[in-house]
Amino acid sequence: MRDFLRLCLDPGLGRKKRSVTQLALIMPDWLATPLTEHAPHLAELRDAVDRAEAAATEARAAYTEGLWAWIADETTVRKGCG
Repeated sequence: MRDFLRLCLDPGLGRKKRSVTQLALIMPDWLATPLTEHAPHLAELRDAVDRAEAAATEARAAYTEGLWAWIADETTVRKGCG
């Protein structure tokens, strides 16, 4: 598993290298799942990342809705005043 991941980081002559951060971002589930057999602590860390990303998505949606509500109210006030 480690050798394969090293190869993913540095695929060889003429091919673009990746950082560990890039690898973590693009690693598919079919690879991440067997990885947890070799490194169970990484499963907990990946779950924490997934929960944080879900929370960030929810926060972005709430912010977007709040921004839209504020813009809509602001537009209404300006039309009424002008």
